[in-house]
Amino acid sequence: MKKLVLLVLAVMVVTCMVAGSARADDQGNSFTHFMRGLFHWPFNAAKDSAQVVGDTGVKAVGTVADTGKAVGGTVTGEEGAAEKVVTTPVTGTADTVQTGVVGTAEMPGKSVNESWPTEKK
Repeated sequence: MKKLVLLVLAVMVVTCMVAGSARADDQGNSFTHFMRGLFHWPFNAAKDSAQVVGDTGVKAVGTVADTGKAVGGTVTGEEGAAEKVVTTPVTGTADTVQTGVVGTAEMPGKSVNESWPTEKK
């Protein structure tokens, strides 16, 4: 019996909170806006982090593929391929690191802007 009373009480509290936040949202309550952003930020951050990881992975795979092509060109006697064997990994790695660092640096701010937009949609 106690469990049923606690369950009914919990449902009533949740209903009041939901109704209160829906009404506050209609009125443009800044507290509700803050709380919504507070709960959206971790998910936006995870989404943006995954995007950065994906972009960095694409760059890394591209570097490996370009290096493999350069090695193949060297084996077949392609002109200028030997130089690419040396320069492609260095430039590709630098580009990959830049993508990761820039993406990681921009991710928190981008997530904040997505979670707490300045204008109401």
